[in-house]
Amino acid sequence: MADAGRYRRIAVYSGGEIIGDGVYKLPFLRALRSAFPDAVIDWVCPGPTVYADRIAPLTAGLLDHVHANVPVGQHKSDLFLPLPIEGGYDIVIDTQQVVWRSLCARRLKARGGIFLSGAARFWLSGIRPQRGYVRPRHILTRFFDMIEMATGSRPALDRALPLPADLLEKARQQLPDGPAYIGFAPGAGEARKRWPLERFIEVARRQADRGRVPVFILGPAEAAELPAIRAAVPTALFPEQDTELWGEGFNPMRSMAIGTRLAGTLSNDSGVSHMLAAADTPLVVLYGHTSAEKFGPVTRHSIFLQASDYGAPVIETIPVEAVDEALEKLLA
Repeated sequence: MADAGRYRRIAVYSGGEIIGDGVYKLPFLRALRSAFPDAVIDWVCPGPTVYADRIAPLTAGLLDHVHANVPVGQHKSDLFLPLPIEGGYDIVIDTQQVVWRSLCARRLKARGGIFLSGAARFWLSGIRPQRGYVRPRHILTRFFDMIEMATGSRPALDRALPLPADLLEKARQQLPDGPAYIGFAPGAGEARKRWPLERFIEVARRQADRGRVPVFILGPAEAAELPAIRAAVPTALFPEQDTELWGEGFNPMRSMAIGTRLAGTLSNDSGVSHMLAAADTPLVVLYGHTSAEKFGPVTRHSIFLQASDYGAPVIETIPVEAVDEALEKLLA
């Protein structure tokens, strides 16, 4: 088995992250720190990354430095120019696939260091997978595979996300200890990813009948549905709409903080499912034409329901009874 302790300085090379990418990759950051608990881990991007600004607090203790917008792979000429940051890393993990950028990133490694990259089927990589390796469809699984190649063992998700204490306290004020809170996230980026709202309401009513408190996570696109949900489920709570407590504007860390108060959540295939997964919220996630195999959030407690298993790759195919059963299984 490889000795992970020999990697004292680690660079992760990425093309950059907007908010969706940044939230999606948070389990990878947690796995990195678990695999290399004592190393210096730097994130290096030729473009912008939300790890340097919008969700920078979430990298505390996971990353040591974030180098954004650095000319390492901005242009092909970067191959021949002096490095703009100190190199000499014991291992450089390349998470993108553009070969000329990989060549730029390889310059960051120390003499005798290792470059680990899946670009061009690991052609540039100093560590390669075993013969017969099939690249997984899920991007995070590919990243976890690279950690395993470097260390000899599968990384764990045993590092909690470092959510800001003030957000956690606000979430606790909204959802105090005592009741079992069950989340419902009925939104999605496109209409065909949305399980019918009336079915979310039906499952929420069943949860309320069992003595639990339904908590609806509604974004701006779903806010107009609040009156109908409240009328159908009078005991439901809507924490995201408490602007007096949270202020205006979207903040993914707020949703994550709320997620830490939930015993479980039912969600469509959406950005919210990845936010809650990052906070280790147990999840049931519904998929229609998309695939859990490729897009499923990485979390320790999850159940994925695929519409094709119920007859057709259309999300309306998933029946209420199957969802209710899965949610009860998750909570048990």
